[in-house]
Amino acid sequence: MELPAEPEIVLTNDDGIDAPGIRALYDALSTVGSVTVVAPDRDRSAVGRSLSYGRTGSTDEPDFSGDGESSAIDMADGQFTSLVPHTDHELGYAIDGTPCDCAIVGVNALEPAPDLVVSGCNDGANLGTYVLARSGTVSAAMEAAFLGLPSIAVSMDTLGMAEPLEPADFSEAADVTAAIVENAPGTGLFDRVDYLNVNVPTPEGSSAALEITRPTDVYEMDATAQDGRFRLTNRLWQQMANRDIPDPPDTDRHALLEGNVSISPLRIPSDLVESDVVCDLLERWV
Repeated sequence: MELPAEPEIVLTNDDGIDAPGIRALYDALSTVGSVTVVAPDRDRSAVGRSLSYGRTGSTDEPDFSGDGESSAIDMADGQFTSLVPHTDHELGYAIDGTPCDCAIVGVNALEPAPDLVVSGCNDGANLGTYVLARSGTVSAAMEAAFLGLPSIAVSMDTLGMAEPLEPADFSEAADVTAAIVENAPGTGLFDRVDYLNVNVPTPEGSSAALEITRPTDVYEMDATAQDGRFRLTNRLWQQMANRDIPDPPDTDRHALLEGNVSISPLRIPSDLVESDVVCDLLERWV
């Protein structure tokens, strides 16, 4: 899909519509396109691809009057349509829902129709293959890609930064994103990729170098049982806090911990295992 010179952009996130990262992106992207924010009304971090669909009330009670055909249609409308509550916001719409709810609303319910979805800027990096379906930020970009719209997920490493953060803290991430959107039209970029996962290092006062990366496959989560309680420990975040680099040089986390901007050009996941052995086993069992 080719972007126009001044695209219509839907901007979302998982930190909530009042988070400083989304404000920074809004200001930067408004210089290269028309931006409408459709974002959660509160922090919805790490909710992955979850939807509010089926958890909220339906828009209508089914109408059993009339002939069978119209009743069937009414029942379908009532059963498979859910309200997504929202309030108006100075930037657009604050949604009582998940980042993927926001992406679906942004792609399908706005006029004029958008050309691009941008998700972020997240307070914290989103790195590795394991995080793609866990992060609300990346999941919103993936949702847009599944719906046929190009998208960009943007995150910044904030480990060690003093809270609360301000929009100015996200200025480099916002500038990188705006540069991509400004220069993408006419290049065929989004004919070749479904979405970009952009990670920006902790700001150090000077512009970081750029690396094109792949998501790392390194993953470590630990669980223990102690004193009658279960505990989860994220070993990778421990390593990041210590600035350890357990990843190969061409990966996103390696680039980030070296102080560089990581951009991973990605396709939405649908890899099929084509193996005679696997097929033979499954056919034998089922």
